[in-house]
Amino acid sequence: MSKARRPARFDAELVEGHKGVVVAIVPFDPEEVFDRKPVRLAGRRHGWPVSGSVNGTKFDGYVGERWGRFFIIVDADLRQAAGVGAGDRVAMMVAPCDKPGAVAKAIEQSRQTTEPSKPRKDVLL
Repeated sequence: MSKARRPARFDAELVEGHKGVVVAIVPFDPEEVFDRKPVRLAGRRHGWPVSGSVNGTKFDGYVGERWGRFFIIVDADLRQAAGVGAGDRVAMMVAPCDKPGAVAKAIEQSRQTTEPSKPRKDVLL
């Protein structure tokens, strides 16, 4: 199995950030671990669409990048389904996903984050 297909597993604390968005901080660079470039999301945003789980509850989303950190948005529906909230530690499992539904969810969620002032030039369209 190639490095890009192996799910990444990690524990993270759910943190409430800017505009009340709750995220799990990702402790690795997804470009290195998934062996792929990010894709263009909404506007100038970019990220890596993923499928995975939070404490065993499945989700589609994305790994975003801002201010030199990587994050996954854990929205209200996912928090409710997983029985978790901001401040809780969770077990995360994520793998890159090109399914149209995962990409659409990534685009939708990315709109909740602040756009970078300049788009990343090596992003896949």
